[in-house]
Amino acid sequence: MTAIQSQKAAKAFSEFWQGKGYEKGESQTYWLTLLNQVFGVEHPEQFILFEQQVQLDHTSFVDARIPETKVMIEQKSLGKNLGEGIK
Repeated sequence: MTAIQSQKAAKAFSEFWQGKGYEKGESQTYWLTLLNQVFGVEHPEQFILFEQQVQLDHTSFVDARIPETKVMIEQKSLGKNLGEGIK
């Protein structure tokens, strides 16, 4: 994928996802589409893991993780106040 193709794909991706943002229902589609269509990753489902269990002071789940790059992704739904504490 050329830089110009990637830029066009990123613009189309951004326009498609404008106003969307339901974390639980759209997260996996969002990341698989981003990795494939914008970054050109073939078979992204082979590289990204979803809802991986992590141990904090309790059992929790990280939304996505890409082990090969040591990336962990935690998402919040559109409109969530990220400064507000978890109840």
